Amino acid sequence: MEPSMGRRRIGTVRAIWRYPVKSMRGEALARAYVGDRGIAGDREWALAETAYGGVVSARAFPRMLEARAFWTGDPARDAAARVRIELPGGATCDAGAPAAAVALGRMLKRDLRFERIRAAPLSAAEMDAIMRGEATPPRRDFFDEDVIHLVASGTLEHLRRLRPDADFDPCRFRPNVLVDTPGEERGFVEDQWLDGRLEIGAEVRIAGARPALRCVVTTWPQDQLPHQPAVLRAAWEHHEAYVGVFAAVAAGGWITVGDEITLTG
Repeated sequence: MEPSMGRRRIGTVRAIWRYPVKSMRGEALARAYVGDRGIAGDREWALAETAYGGVVSARAFPRMLEARAFWTGDPARDAAARVRIELPGGATCDAGAPAAAVALGRMLKRDLRFERIRAAPLSAAEMDAIMRGEATPPRRDFFDEDVIHLVASGTLEHLRRLRPDADFDPCRFRPNVLVDTPGEERGFVEDQWLDGRLEIGAEVRIAGARPALRCVVTTWPQDQLPHQPAVLRAAWEHHEAYVGVFAAVAAGGWITVGDEITLTG
C-alpha cells in the first residue's frame, strides 16, 4: 500500500496580479479566473520588432516598465473586454492600436507592432498560407517559463534580513500570486513546494513547480521603485538567483485574495 500524502496549510493569497501585455506593469486583482493558460488575460499581448519579429522584453528594454496595461472588463466573462495601456504621462490607448505601437516604438526607439496570442484553431486557409510559407504560425503564449508564477512573502522577508539595505518589493518579481506565509517560515520558502501540489481555495490546483531564475528585470526602476542592483545580487549570492516558482495549472477555477493555500505531497 502506498503511504498517504501529507497535507498542510502553507498560507493564504495575499495578492493577485495580471500582466495583460508582456513586460509592462500590470494590475492588482481581488479575484481572478485561473485556467490552463494561467490567469485569464495574463500576457495576452506583446510587442514585437517589425523588422525581425522578435518579442521585446524589459530585460533589454527597461523603459517598458514605464507603461502599465489593464483590462477594461473581465476577459474570463466578457468577450468585449479589451486591454488599455497607460503611457508615461498618463495618456491611454488600446493595445493593438497602430497609434499605441507608434508611441511605444518612439519610447523604445524601435519600429514595433502588437501581437496577440491565438487560442482558436487555425482555419484551412490559414494553414495553407503557413504551409506555403506566406504566413507564420500565430503565437500560443508569451510566457518565458510556465503559465503561473508564485512568490512567498516569507522568502521576501528572508531576503530583507539578508540585505536590509535593499528593497524587495514583490512587484520587482512580477508574480501572479503572492503567498502570505506564516511568520515562522524562514529561508527560501518555495523550495518546500517543489515536490508537491498547491491547492488554492476550493478549486484551483497548481502542479509541477520549478524554481524561478531571476534576471535583471528585478533591478529596473518601475513606478515608485528605484533602480536597485542589490536585489538580484542578493538572490544570486544566497540562492543562485532563484526566487519563487513557475508552475502549471492542474485544475482551474476562481481564486480570491484571502483564499487558503494547502500543500499536498
